Amino acid sequence: MTDDRPDLSGATLHFLRTEGPRGFLMRFALVYAAATLVMQAFGLWLQAPIYEIYLRAFVENDGDITAYADELSAASMQSNLGSLLMLPLSLVIWVLFEGASQRRYIRAEGFRLRIGADEGRLALVGLIWGALMIGGYFALALGAIISGVIVGAIAGIAGGVAVGGLIFLAGIIAALWLFARLSPASALTIRDRQIRFFEAWNVTKGNGWGLTGSYFMLFLGFTVLSLVAYGVVGILGFVLIAPTLDSSAGAATADAVLATMAQPSFWGPLAFAMFMAMMVQSIFAHALGGPAAWVVRQDSLAGGTVISETFG
Repeated sequence: MTDDRPDLSGATLHFLRTEGPRGFLMRFALVYAAATLVMQAFGLWLQAPIYEIYLRAFVENDGDITAYADELSAASMQSNLGSLLMLPLSLVIWVLFEGASQRRYIRAEGFRLRIGADEGRLALVGLIWGALMIGGYFALALGAIISGVIVGAIAGIAGGVAVGGLIFLAGIIAALWLFARLSPASALTIRDRQIRFFEAWNVTKGNGWGLTGSYFMLFLGFTVLSLVAYGVVGILGFVLIAPTLDSSAGAATADAVLATMAQPSFWGPLAFAMFMAMMVQSIFAHALGGPAAWVVRQDSLAGGTVISETFG
């Protein structure tokens, strides 16, 4: 009896071995990092009033935020309303780069950002992912909390914490497996030029745990790289700002810190280090689509899986 499941031996590192014009990964990473850095700067600007309040509390009041509660509440409300603008912008950024990434995998195209039919279909795929993530988050949190509370009331706090933790861990594993099973949604949408999502379940049949392992290796590798990259950013930021930190100077220290942060000698090196960290994140964004695209390409070479239509 033959095994019709796609071979996953090259799935994890598929992002390094794509067909098409050379230089895709570097161009993708550079542009993605630049776009992400602009988004981060915009988000930082929106949150700047909150950071300023915490800074003043640290240098003027020994870190006690109580005296600034009303001011912080007003600033948080204003910043949160502004942050809502980031949601549609984030979706647009994801759609643009997801389209470029999957066209590379599926059609062997060079790097190009565009807005077209592919992006419109991917926008709906992204919204479905968003809805599933929100629902899954609440289901996981409530399941772990409710189970922990019930067991805690019967067997004590330690038992409740242990059970809640185990359920949370099991939920994370289940979520990663579910993500792996549905991960070809974008690749199928690009391949078929139709909206595909739940059809991915048929394509990954028999490969759920294999794909989960591929994604786990990618998450693990890029988590280590990201911790190193952002650790360097944090250390650099502290080194640059440390000479101005003097809690005994009160408000003068807050003014000195803000003045230092406004200087190119501070934000220039920090922006460059952040850009390098964003490059790691950018490569991961492309690599994340690799295992699913590998399965779709293998499926296409095998003649394609007969799948039902999510949207007629």
